Amino acid sequence: MSLCMQRKSVRRFLPAEVSDDTIEKLLMSAMQAPTAVNQQPWAFVVIKNKAILAQLSQVSKGAWPLKEAPLAILTLLKKDCKNPVMAPQDMSAATQNILLEATHQNLGGVWIGVHPRKERIENIQNMLELPENHEPFSLIALGYPGEDHRKISIRYDKSRIKVLD
Repeated sequence: MSLCMQRKSVRRFLPAEVSDDTIEKLLMSAMQAPTAVNQQPWAFVVIKNKAILAQLSQVSKGAWPLKEAPLAILTLLKKDCKNPVMAPQDMSAATQNILLEATHQNLGGVWIGVHPRKERIENIQNMLELPENHEPFSLIALGYPGEDHRKISIRYDKSRIKVLD
């Protein structure tokens, strides 16, 4: 089964630390994402600090997994990129690449939406004192799964496909 078919959202984690080598692989995969005009509008913040993770878990109703995750990666959209209209697509591809690499590394993860919610963006910017030209795009809670992550539900639905010959 491909990584795409194995990936699922994991919201509960074991307290085991994720190695720096594995974190580097996650970030290398993120930066391998397709990007409009090769603009690479991203920067990343690796968060291991439990107090900061607990604070970030309050950013939205769905951010609670950050409280027990040993690690989070915050993706940042660089606002001064070449093609800002396409940047959200680039950032989404980078986020998905992190989640796929996490699956490959036997980690679990969940994408916590930030962009385009202004209140979430501002809360995170203020909390982490980020550079003005870097806007939080997504938060990814990561760690070794603390829940059964092997059962995958297949979402394929042929009725959603139209073929033009």
